[in-house]
Amino acid sequence: MSVEPTDYVARLRAQASDPALEEALRRDRIARRLKIALAAGAGVALLGGFGFWLADSTGERPPYEPYGAEVLDEEVWPLEWPYTGDMPFRNSPASGWSAGADAIYVPVPMASGDLTAKEITAVLEDVKTLLVETNVSQDTLEGGEPTAALALLDPRGADQALRTDLVTRFDPEEAYLHESGVRTRGTMSYKVSQAGEVVVRVDYSFVYPLVRAEAGHEVVPGAPEVARIAVRRQFTVTSKGGKLVLGAYASEVANHDCSAPEDGRLHPLFAEGRWKASQATKGDRVPLADLYDETRVLTNGPGHCVTPTGT
Repeated sequence: MSVEPTDYVARLRAQASDPALEEALRRDRIARRLKIALAAGAGVALLGGFGFWLADSTGERPPYEPYGAEVLDEEVWPLEWPYTGDMPFRNSPASGWSAGADAIYVPVPMASGDLTAKEITAVLEDVKTLLVETNVSQDTLEGGEPTAALALLDPRGADQALRTDLVTRFDPEEAYLHESGVRTRGTMSYKVSQAGEVVVRVDYSFVYPLVRAEAGHEVVPGAPEVARIAVRRQFTVTSKGGKLVLGAYASEVANHDCSAPEDGRLHPLFAEGRWKASQATKGDRVPLADLYDETRVLTNGPGHCVTPTGT
């Protein structure tokens, strides 16, 4: 049966004025507005949360403990947050340095006086061996004794304290070197004295990314916390009678627990330790130093413990 246009319009008007339909539409409008409000509120809360994390409004939580570390890109983490195995050299000038022994360059010598270029090269290579075996060798870093390298030194030219300070070691039960390895940078130069002796000057820095030996210190799943220790050494050696005689000597170590027992090993400060060290009273604070300032001349003496401006 066909429906007359006038009857169809009348029916639509009757439905439009139906109280039940009006109530259903009103509830639908309320539901839509609520969804919009909740979505906007969630966005504001998310942005506020990021601001809260990044501004370090931590309340009772220490500033070195990440908020939302699994959400934020590690490249933008605040400096107080831990370094991880994913980015062991985050925010470090050493990130662009060469690795290990390959970064220790021996200058190309020229014959001088009675010394041939080959004889001078032999001395320079001995100095490189000394640096590598005492600061880069895996066996040494794990606590071994670089006996062969130290044998290059004339024992009359350095006391035991200096010989010990030349060596970088860690306690393998406390920490081990991250697989990314040591970052190294510096210079080696030489001159031939009037006495015909090769005098070599060394200024090298080494940066070590270290992971706790004890399991269970992951910052994010699969990424353990990393601490960086930086060591800088400036010294001269003179070749005499086939041995290296240690002359002027200075060294600094940064991000090492200066309160630890002097056991011939370096003990890294992880994020919590760094923060606690920064909270020490003025008289107990270790002096600040920029180990990356290549123009700076270190204070004479072994093992000066410093707080790094950055590692």
